[in-house]
Amino acid sequence: MKKNIIIAFMILTCQFAAAKSASDVDRITVLEEKCSVLQSWQENADDKLKTLADEWEDGERKIEFLKKDNKAQQLAIDSLRNTCSILEKAQTADRKDINGKIDATDNNVRVNQDMLQSRTLWGIMIVIILLALVTTGSYLLAKRIKSGDTSIDEVRKAQGALEVAQKKMQEESIKLDNQMLAIVQKQLDAYIPSANKTTGEPDHSLVVKLADEIARIETNLSKMDKSVRGYKQLVQAKDRMINNVRANGYEIISLLGQEYNDGMQFQTRFVPDESLPEGKRIITGMIKMQVNYNGKMIQPAEIVVSQNI
Repeated sequence: MKKNIIIAFMILTCQFAAAKSASDVDRITVLEEKCSVLQSWQENADDKLKTLADEWEDGERKIEFLKKDNKAQQLAIDSLRNTCSILEKAQTADRKDINGKIDATDNNVRVNQDMLQSRTLWGIMIVIILLALVTTGSYLLAKRIKSGDTSIDEVRKAQGALEVAQKKMQEESIKLDNQMLAIVQKQLDAYIPSANKTTGEPDHSLVVKLADEIARIETNLSKMDKSVRGYKQLVQAKDRMINNVRANGYEIISLLGQEYNDGMQFQTRFVPDESLPEGKRIITGMIKMQVNYNGKMIQPAEIVVSQNI
């Protein structure tokens, strides 16, 4: 009986050990699976950590590059500040210099204008005296011819004297015009254009004044003989002035010698001239020149038209 009990105990012990062994195997299997999962997580974490480390290194390099770039930009900004400071000082000096030049130019213009007016006054007086002599000579000659007391030789001598006086008057007129253009040229050389406060456009007064003088000169030249002393020089000086202002955007337009038609929208003075063919109308005088600036008219022409209608 005792032996059977021992055998039964041993059997139960073996069964319990076997059951316990099977349970441990299952637990080990579960643990291995968990360990495998943990290893996979660890590998993923290592990969991510490596990626983050690479990104960190790349970020560090970028930060270093940005630091260097920022330093270079800071140096450039400092250089620009120095340049701006230098430019500001230079502009201040230039502004003072320009203001001084403008004042000097204004003074020169006033002096030249006074000189021009003075010379013009003397020139007008000379021309008036010569004109009075010519008129007086013509009157006396006509009176003597009318009275019949003058011979042909005397008439010819008187005519010659009148022609000489007229030629002298024309030479003096040309001389004064050449001097006037020389003075205006100096004014243009020293001229610094300033904008009109109302329109913002440049001040055109000097060029317009020059155009009016050229209108008078061209009209006088058209009535003179080309052999008069100083004629060619005056034509050249006049053309040179027109070309000079053209370089600054101005166009001075002459209509002298052109045939007039009713479509011309200009201020016009008509004078009869029976020497023209019947029905003919020719522009024989310029009171004011048409002046354009950058293609836009700033002064319309004022003309004299000879007609036989």
